[in-house]
Amino acid sequence: MPECLIFDLFGTLVEYEAGRTSQDFSRSYKKATELGCAIGYADYIQVWDGAFLKMEQATAPDNSEFHLSEVCDLVVGELRLDTSRTQRGQLARQYMEDWSALVSPVPGASGLLKRLSKHYRLALISNTHYPPMAHALLDAMRLTGLFEVVTLSVEVGWAKPHPLIFELTLEKLGLTAEQAIYIGDSYECDYKGARRVGMDCQLIGRHARVPRDNQLRNILDLAIKFETVRK
Repeated sequence: MPECLIFDLFGTLVEYEAGRTSQDFSRSYKKATELGCAIGYADYIQVWDGAFLKMEQATAPDNSEFHLSEVCDLVVGELRLDTSRTQRGQLARQYMEDWSALVSPVPGASGLLKRLSKHYRLALISNTHYPPMAHALLDAMRLTGLFEVVTLSVEVGWAKPHPLIFELTLEKLGLTAEQAIYIGDSYECDYKGARRVGMDCQLIGRHARVPRDNQLRNILDLAIKFETVRK
């Protein structure tokens, strides 16, 4: 059995809307208009989406990570706003607060992790462009103190499935890949990333390329696979 369970955040411990056009960004838009934005709401959303796509295309080849502030700089440039760094930070923060309004904890996940923490060491690896949001979610779920290590892509400069983000976490834990299991929901980012460094992975959902024993219907299936074993 593993010594440590390492979790993904988005899609694993919290549910979220993956896109960037269906959320209500009215507060972000209001902030932008106060800074001089002269285009309509729909066009404003498209400017943000286009900026994200540009950054994603630039970083995809090597799995490097970018910060939300870089996206905001592109948006401000496209809108031709004359803003200070502080004002750009406020706009970025408001945009992310609007986006995260549809993010919610997976029911039962917090309780499960608290029970698992009695038997296993816990850690977290997550891709994110904005660390404050990830930390706020963990605080709201009262999980922060359960994780020995929290590794966020934007803080290390590399996103899953880049091996370095997994290797740095294992190094901080003082463990080998064989002593930990990663739990996620993405075949490309989570399963392939973990396996690339020799770590086993449990993946949420049905995936044709993943062995059945490595698949979970949802995060609560971990109780069947791991919680009962250590009792």
